Amino acid sequence: MTATARRAPEARGLLLQPARAAARAVARQRLERTQEKASPLLLPGGVSPAETIGNEEVHDFRVALRRLRSWIRAAAGLLHDTIPRRDRSDLRRLARRAGAARDAQVEWQWLVAPREPFSAPAARAAAWLAEQRRAIYVTEREGLERRTAEQWPDLAASVAAALARAVDAPGRGETLGAHLAPELRQHLERARSALDRIEHRTQVKVIHRARIEVKRLRYLVEAVTAQPPRGARALRHLRALQDALGDLHDAHVITQQLDPLLVPRRGRRRPAGRPPLRDLRALRAAVRRRELAAFRKAMDLLASNEAAAAWRALEALPAGIESPPRPRTRP
Repeated sequence: MTATARRAPEARGLLLQPARAAARAVARQRLERTQEKASPLLLPGGVSPAETIGNEEVHDFRVALRRLRSWIRAAAGLLHDTIPRRDRSDLRRLARRAGAARDAQVEWQWLVAPREPFSAPAARAAAWLAEQRRAIYVTEREGLERRTAEQWPDLAASVAAALARAVDAPGRGETLGAHLAPELRQHLERARSALDRIEHRTQVKVIHRARIEVKRLRYLVEAVTAQPPRGARALRHLRALQDALGDLHDAHVITQQLDPLLVPRRGRRRPAGRPPLRDLRALRAAVRRRELAAFRKAMDLLASNEAAAAWRALEALPAGIESPPRPRTRP
């Protein structure tokens, strides 16, 4: 039996439970996961941040924080009164700090391990820019470790205590599935609308917004889907689309870093260590080729038969979670 199949009865059971109690149960699970992923940052083990740039601790912690915060947003009417505003703000700030370190790490990886080899001039410029990204990563990683050590233990304890002491009013009330169905419909509408706005690979802000909406939709679907294999196929499509849009976003970020360096400065010497313009231009050309490839991949995914099937499954999901089939009981 697959992990997805094992989770399906559990998901159905949660969707049938009273909304507030079930929402807190999911929040506790995600909080525990975040605590687990915070451990390497709390106990770095004497390894210098520069040596961790190829590791996944920052990514794992960032994703766990995202999932926790995404659930708090999705269950807004159920958890916002439970979790203090200060704690929600601290979670947001910690997530941003983790994001800054992770962004520098991704950019470094993007430059040192291209999917297609760079030309010699482009490789020289990429190596130089990668070292800059490494330096930023080290600074951000150190700051993240310091902030996590200072804030996370108390923050996690505060959120856990708030979830533990919440008490529901008597009576069953609405189920979690009934509460989340409208939220899921809104996420679907926002994701489709954001994707429909994409017309050209140079729409940096439009593409970035679409990527975020697809990611938020995926996190919510992962929390509520209890319909394998249709739900699993829809999730695979969302992950592939998010990856393609993410690759396109990474290319945009590198291009934005390169463009100011490509402005000729007459009468000024090239700063020590900076590659010559021909190398930087070669790297930008390589980045734009990858940008175009990522854009085409995303557009192909959106126009595919798999996409049509995935969106049909996603559009049927809200009705399915409003009144999910009750688990069978053995005699």
